[in-house]
Amino acid sequence: MDNEKTLSSLSRLMFALNLAIIAFYSLVCLATTLRICGSFGAYSFLSTVRQIPPPPWRMPLWALGQYLLLCAVSFGKNRWAIERFEVRLLVCLVEILLCLGVTASLEFYYSGAALLVLADLVHYVRNSFYRVCFTAALILLFSFGRYEILYPLTGGVAFGAYLDYYHQTVRSFFAGTESLLVCLNVLLFVLFMILLFTGQKAENSRIRKLNKQLNQANDRLRDYAFELERMTEVRERNRLAREIHDTLGHTLTGIIMGSDAGLALFDAAPEEAKKRIQIVAQAARDGLNDVRRSIKALRPDALESTSLAEALETMITNFKATTSAEVFYDQQAGPLVFAQDEEDTLYRVVQESMTNAVRHGHATEIAIRMTRRDSLLTIDVRDNGLGGGEDVEEGFGLRHMRERLELLGGSLTFGNRETLEEDGERGFYVVVSLPIRGKEEEA
Repeated sequence: MDNEKTLSSLSRLMFALNLAIIAFYSLVCLATTLRICGSFGAYSFLSTVRQIPPPPWRMPLWALGQYLLLCAVSFGKNRWAIERFEVRLLVCLVEILLCLGVTASLEFYYSGAALLVLADLVHYVRNSFYRVCFTAALILLFSFGRYEILYPLTGGVAFGAYLDYYHQTVRSFFAGTESLLVCLNVLLFVLFMILLFTGQKAENSRIRKLNKQLNQANDRLRDYAFELERMTEVRERNRLAREIHDTLGHTLTGIIMGSDAGLALFDAAPEEAKKRIQIVAQAARDGLNDVRRSIKALRPDALESTSLAEALETMITNFKATTSAEVFYDQQAGPLVFAQDEEDTLYRVVQESMTNAVRHGHATEIAIRMTRRDSLLTIDVRDNGLGGGEDVEEGFGLRHMRERLELLGGSLTFGNRETLEEDGERGFYVVVSLPIRGKEEEA
């Protein structure tokens, strides 16, 4: 950005300097012609130059007019962004033609405007082919004027002839001024080109560095995407494992308990045994549907068609019927309307807690109490089973319950009821704490 500001300042300085140079040549020729005519020295001057000079007004009018038009075209093209390539090319050609017109209007005394246009176009044009073509054309134009290659063909009066009219002191002043202005224009052009190519080199180096950093970032992003995909697969696989475990464990426990009860009643009470078998068959069918749902990574079947509150009531009722265990359900948490992932987790936690109580603890009574304080939901499940022994270890079911809860920012505690000071009874307890987001915050 600083380099562009410097180039812009140099460009404006070159335009101002060239305006001063063109004005210098035009005014010297105009003033000298008027001075010769006013002193009646035209015959002597014409006999010396052996050429008829052009009208004195033509040089300043045409040279300054075309130069001002050149300035307008140059500043206009840099201010208004031109998208079409054909229009951009046409503007560049117009600049070159105006530069040629300015040089011709000055009788080829001065062609330094070609350096000004060259610097402007090299900065403006990005196409390498056209940049080379414009550079070659403008260097030729500068050379023709600088070394008076075309001067013999113009049939004009040399600038030195105008200076010869003056005394040595004035002539030296004008010649020195001319040399100073022309050399200053060349120096500004060289400085402009050095800064331009240095800036472009630095910009190319910066772009290469950014491309290298971008490639490295893409590599890291690709590695991260691969790792994320792998972690997602593992997480989904674990989730499906939990789903299938919870469903099969709960269903098979009910089937086993119901079948044992049916077999025990088969001889003594055939009708009751038949009812037990029917309940077991229905539980097996529901469990099969739930397994299919789990494999498809869907919600539990009960939550697909009913609310969480109704699904819990139905599950507890069916569990009591298939296992003959007494389940005391105390729901003090208010309306059970939560986000989908929260409802799925709560349903599975209650399901797994009851299943573990009967399967591992051989419990006959299970107490489930659900409370809520602000946004924290608590589920307390206690049974009268055998407990977890002296060293309670986290099994497959408990580990999956904890993983489910931790994904939602919840926690799980468990152990033997005997270790609780306020309880001390025989059995096992599970306490679940889950911060509820609310259904409106579900992503």
